[in-house]
Amino acid sequence: MARVLILLLWVAGAAMTWWTHPRQVDYERALDAAQSGEVTAHRWGRTWNDGSDRWFETPYLTGGEGPWFAWRAADHRVYWTDTAVARDGAERITRELGPPSGELIPWRGWLQGISLVLALTFLVVLVTGPAPALGTRWYWFWVVVLIPYAIGMVFWVLRDRPWTAAAAAAGGEGEGRDRGWFGLVTAIVANFVIAILTLVAGSLLS
Repeated sequence: MARVLILLLWVAGAAMTWWTHPRQVDYERALDAAQSGEVTAHRWGRTWNDGSDRWFETPYLTGGEGPWFAWRAADHRVYWTDTAVARDGAERITRELGPPSGELIPWRGWLQGISLVLALTFLVVLVTGPAPALGTRWYWFWVVVLIPYAIGMVFWVLRDRPWTAAAAAAGGEGEGRDRGWFGLVTAIVANFVIAILTLVAGSLLS
């Protein structure tokens, strides 16, 4: 049951992160949203502070006033554009919407809570539970902590199957288990692979 709850929390966090991740659109799309009443919250800034390395942490816009304009639609999806590409781009949108208002991603607190629950659960089991069956404690520490979007935790739950009788029977200090250095290398490689896949998926779905 505990493994099922962990996987359900991960699915919820991953789905919420994907749904609210800011998507870039052209200026005309942004102006149309401002004029049509689609915008339910909006912000201005100069850069995205990417929190993807903190598991289910969504990027947030920083840098004060423009030229980047981001808004949330009624379905909670977030979009943004660079208003500098159009003449008087920022002024035209500001005339429609007024000053910044609302929270772009109101689910941020829930995402942080899911990350905290998963992290604490993993650390408690890793430190106080039986020895992992297929990897050392250090192996799983690096894999779970360093791989983004908590994908390492899913790998831990499905591969090492903590809390099961089979895992307890296979546990101990066996020489065949994956070591800490291998976990660190695995996490580094996984970060590069996930970054590439994210860029490809973003270009295909944009």
